[in-house]
Amino acid sequence: MILKNILLKKHNIFSLFTLLFLALSILLCSYKYGKDDPKHKVKTIVIDPGHGGKDPGCSGVAHSEKEVALAVALKLEKYINENMKDVKVILTRKTDVFVDLEDRAKIANDNNADLFISIHCNADGNPVMVRDKKTGKMRPKTFKNKRGKLVVVEVPNPIPYGSATYVMGLKNEDGKMKVAQRENSAMLLEDNYEKKYQGFDPNSEESYIIMSNYTSSYVIQSAGLALKIQEQYSKKAGRVDKGVHRQSIWVLWRTSMPSVLTEIGYLTNPQEEKFIGSDKGQDYVAACLFRAFRKYKDEQDGSKKNYDDAIENQKELEKEVYATPTVTNPEEQAIVEEAKDTIELATTKPADNLKEKQEAEKITKAKELAEKKAKLELERLAAEKTAKEKATADALEKEKQESILKKYKQLIVMADMNLKNKHYDDALNFYKEAENNNVNKDTYPTQKIKEIESIQQKITEAKADTLKKETPVVVNTTDIIFKVQFASTDKEMDVKAKYANVNDVAFYKAGVVFKYTSGNYKNMNDASKQQSKLRELGYKDCFVVAFKNGSRMDINEAKKAMGN
Repeated sequence: MILKNILLKKHNIFSLFTLLFLALSILLCSYKYGKDDPKHKVKTIVIDPGHGGKDPGCSGVAHSEKEVALAVALKLEKYINENMKDVKVILTRKTDVFVDLEDRAKIANDNNADLFISIHCNADGNPVMVRDKKTGKMRPKTFKNKRGKLVVVEVPNPIPYGSATYVMGLKNEDGKMKVAQRENSAMLLEDNYEKKYQGFDPNSEESYIIMSNYTSSYVIQSAGLALKIQEQYSKKAGRVDKGVHRQSIWVLWRTSMPSVLTEIGYLTNPQEEKFIGSDKGQDYVAACLFRAFRKYKDEQDGSKKNYDDAIENQKELEKEVYATPTVTNPEEQAIVEEAKDTIELATTKPADNLKEKQEAEKITKAKELAEKKAKLELERLAAEKTAKEKATADALEKEKQESILKKYKQLIVMADMNLKNKHYDDALNFYKEAENNNVNKDTYPTQKIKEIESIQQKITEAKADTLKKETPVVVNTTDIIFKVQFASTDKEMDVKAKYANVNDVAFYKAGVVFKYTSGNYKNMNDASKQQSKLRELGYKDCFVVAFKNGSRMDINEAKKAMGN
């Protein structure tokens, strides 16, 4: 036993060193790619259809994740190739083949991609409950996998539906670790995966400690694209917006550019499976991703464009509202059956003698009592059902408000980051969108909008003032005239006292400098004569300048215009 404990401790120490080594290697890799300018042109995009080959991903009744993800990716590739000729599109796979998780990230990094989009489908399951033989209590059914770990047996849960998009974050959000574990578990199908991923176990929460020091220059861009994708799903494809979330997903962690992983819908929901498994549904999803990418690219390129093409004007679908399967209430069914049994006893034929009549009366009363009892029970159950439906509706409304509030907080974070980086236009757009999702009537976005508008107004005024100062001002002059400039000062002088020996003195301003001239001549020859006189008076550096309609102009252009 002691020897076993020593070996176990050595194994744990070795695993810890392995994880620390991997974390250090990733940190060093980050220096290779460096911290890019947050705004740069998008020239290359890598589209990653999730799973493939021996890894089907999650499955519905008729479709698999690998099949749906590839179909959407190919449609998105076609949209970009046909409408954005300046963008290079690379797919991690174009057929039903298996690609290692590490290789997917490597494809993006090796091609110096500017953006990485991974396309997936979602799934949900309910644990199979069995009665424990020892305790007599219900518990989830489990089995041991090849690695000796207990795994809960699940059956598909047909209720959840909606679309969500994930970015790499500093930590996993509460209750969302299951998504990261499912998407990362593809590495378990790879040959020699333990050596390749240096002991990382996607099903062990302890393994995710190596991602805890994650930092990225691309948080703002990734989250900005994710919000645009979710907006398109909700606005155009009629999807329920499940929001933007942070997850420790391997391919997002290993890519050195803005990256998102989008779950387009639940294959375990029969109605949503029908939509995302159809050609129409896949086309809508691909169009949503294209519009979000196009808007993102324009922002990164620093251009503002309005589109009026068939893709932008795609017909909006109604919001998905999928009815949950009706489950028969055993208690209600039992009451109905009991009433039926009692009522059947009352079908005895009328008796002739007194004894039989008395028995018939008892049966009739029993029938009436059973009917009354059944009616009361059904009314009670109906009331309970109504209360449950109201509670469910209230819960859905609460969830909706929480979702809006969460989106509001995400928008505020994005807006604050852009304001801090002095991206005023982007910050203003995020604050305005947050104001539209402001369920708590918070005054913060309104105050920030006013603050940014004030800053932009000051910038505009400063630019106008600078332009005004840089424009020379000439007093009482029109058309093309020539003057002799002989002096300049940083403040206005009394010309009669200062330059009493010079005739016909005037001045013009260039910025904050006052520049003094003599004469107003229609030709260059007269101006040159005056220049000679001023040099005799001691103004050795004087020179001829030209003005047109009160503004200083190039002397050579003036000579050419006057035919000199």
